[in-house]
Amino acid sequence: MTRATFSVEQNLLRLTVPTGWHELSQGELCMALRCKARNEEPWRQRLAVLLHLTGMKIIRREGIHWVCSVPTTEQKSQRFNLDPELLPSMLEPLQWLDEPGGHPVRPDRLRGVAALPALLHDVPFGTYLQCENCYQGILQNQSEEAVAHLASLLYPGLKGRLEMWEQLGVIQWWAQVKTLFSAQWPNFFKPGDGGNAAAMVEVMNNQIRALTGGDVTKEAEILAIDTWRALTELDAKAREADEFNQKMKKK
Repeated sequence: MTRATFSVEQNLLRLTVPTGWHELSQGELCMALRCKARNEEPWRQRLAVLLHLTGMKIIRREGIHWVCSVPTTEQKSQRFNLDPELLPSMLEPLQWLDEPGGHPVRPDRLRGVAALPALLHDVPFGTYLQCENCYQGILQNQSEEAVAHLASLLYPGLKGRLEMWEQLGVIQWWAQVKTLFSAQWPNFFKPGDGGNAAAMVEVMNNQIRALTGGDVTKEAEILAIDTWRALTELDAKAREADEFNQKMKKK
């Protein structure tokens, strides 16, 4: 997609870039993940993404400037001289590439396998718990096996060793989901929750007990309900518990 316009009257080239991951097309998303997976300095990653997004090309160097060209909406290629000192300001609008953000996006398919809904709508609560367990394993052990397991849950049927950009896409997607969920259900998801693996198992068991009321015969039913419905109920229970504790403190 061309994101460049040129004004002859003002002799001004204007580049328009996305403001977040959610504004990328599927092709652009995969491209950006590949650029980030190169493990280069952040500014180099941003530059690579900028070149891909705009179609800008660096032709040659003349003195202290770089001669560049970029396709514009006027259906022609525009040449311009780029002062290297202006590069940081050109890349600044792409700083969002450094962080996952809070709007879940992911490749719709990996190796022909369709992904779950980006926001986990209509996804069983049990699948959510498995994904969260895998994610904690990734954070604690940097385990590729945990990444592969998470990928197989988010892309049911996906097999084989993942490329780095695919791994990055899976991890980033779940990080975005966690950010969204923390904002959606702030009573249940509190800063500092988590901890070690044993603590996470306890947290998950507590979540299930809270929804079953301690009735183990209801566990399978709870694990099968929609993730959003389960978390909405857990958030309500957490809010009620907080309100009760506040009342007790005042006595």
